[in-house]
Amino acid sequence: MQIDTLSDFLTQAGTEFRLFDLGRRLQPLAHSDFAAIEAGQRPYPWPLQRHAWLAVCYWQQQGGQPYVWFLKIPLDERGLFNNAAVKHFLAALVEQLGGDIHAPLTEEQQQNLADTPFTFQPPQDKLAAFHARLSLALEHAPSAFYQGAVDYLNAPARHNWQQLGLQGLADVAARLHKDDALARRVQQQLWQLPAPVQQALLTQCEHHPLPAALANNIITAISAEQERGEPDEERIALLLRATAGCAPFRARSAKLSSLMSLNPGQPVLLALAARLWQELTDETLLLQYLTLLAEHHGDLFNGLFAELVSVPALRPLILANLHNPELPAPLKQAFGNLFAASRG
Repeated sequence: MQIDTLSDFLTQAGTEFRLFDLGRRLQPLAHSDFAAIEAGQRPYPWPLQRHAWLAVCYWQQQGGQPYVWFLKIPLDERGLFNNAAVKHFLAALVEQLGGDIHAPLTEEQQQNLADTPFTFQPPQDKLAAFHARLSLALEHAPSAFYQGAVDYLNAPARHNWQQLGLQGLADVAARLHKDDALARRVQQQLWQLPAPVQQALLTQCEHHPLPAALANNIITAISAEQERGEPDEERIALLLRATAGCAPFRARSAKLSSLMSLNPGQPVLLALAARLWQELTDETLLLQYLTLLAEHHGDLFNGLFAELVSVPALRPLILANLHNPELPAPLKQAFGNLFAASRG
């Protein structure tokens, strides 16, 4: 039996499966897209540190316990899957199963697989977002913490926020785009919530699409923060990231353009690269962003450039501008330093 890819294994083992990216933020990955990636027909769309950070959930077609793998697959310089790494993991997997790919994994076997160099443990916020999104995708009930979070949002004064579970807030965030009443309740209460609850909920929001009214309300809160005597850039970055699961929309694009003209600090610039890279497909904003890095944050330039140029949606735009004679002098110099360093 020839098994060369994860899809081969999961299909031949008679499983149903769902795929998610957990790199920059949580995103579902369609089977057809994944098959093209595995076949080397297209680069991985959301690389981080030259790896694909995958969550793979699978279960037997006739039912049974679902299993989850968190796989860290190396990518080559073109962003394509390192097939040797995938085959190494699959060989370890088949060995654990004693050659029977239909056999269920024991807890010990799961742990043995977790000890390979191709697995990782997501941080708690992404893990909570993943479980919330998965339960929604599989039409399962939310966690036992969900109702407590909803009860708290309905009457914060009557409940102790310190008793809230992160998973409950994750379940709320995952359902905002499907539950209008819940979204309205969150929008009504969000800015009155204690800072730790507000921050945890906003952090969960970045992994999911949001209703337009809530997303616009969050962007408006950035303006309110900017009007303070000493605006908190960490908070501005948090608010921007909270809308990262939304497709580009006018209010956010306008706010980002405004922020770039004000020479923002590192928190905002890092948030843009880490969570909102899709906004940088606007060439004007991209060049403005790279120029700001080159002129004011040279210590960040090389690392963020390497990350951004690895993103397939941005790579052609960046490469097309490397020798653009109209570039500002600081950006020309930064590119020149990159070329000099690559030549050794």
